[in-house]
Amino acid sequence: METKTAAQELELALALLVRSMEAIYRLRRYPLERSHHLLLRTLSEGPRRSSDLADVLLLDHSTIARQVSALEKLGLARRKPDPDDGRSYLVAATAKGEVLCAATSAMRVKRIETLLESWSGEQRRALVESLKHLNGDLSQSLRELRASDSSA
Repeated sequence: METKTAAQELELALALLVRSMEAIYRLRRYPLERSHHLLLRTLSEGPRRSSDLADVLLLDHSTIARQVSALEKLGLARRKPDPDDGRSYLVAATAKGEVLCAATSAMRVKRIETLLESWSGEQRRALVESLKHLNGDLSQSLRELRASDSSA
């Protein structure tokens, strides 16, 4: 019974969290939209194949292709031939993409720091660890759902 109650409370808390995050994102007018920011954050680690981006970001290949094309049109990313495999391409952030990604990240971090000002260091660390754990479980669940859909 207690687990069900916790799950019910969490379901509502997560729904409200997503709604609040979406509203804040719209009102803050960040330099980058969320999907572009996440893709450029991933590219900040270095150029990646589209298939790697799809795996890391838990998106299908067509979504990645559309997002990369949009970033290219904005001058935020570019495709270049993969030196290890002439048949494929690597996606890399441009200097402009790196600057806008860093600006967006800084704005988001500042907002989070302000939001958590009254939280203790222990509470902040617990939240980070819990969210990392939850994200890991959600990622695994999504991979399993996709695998079962493709085998059906």
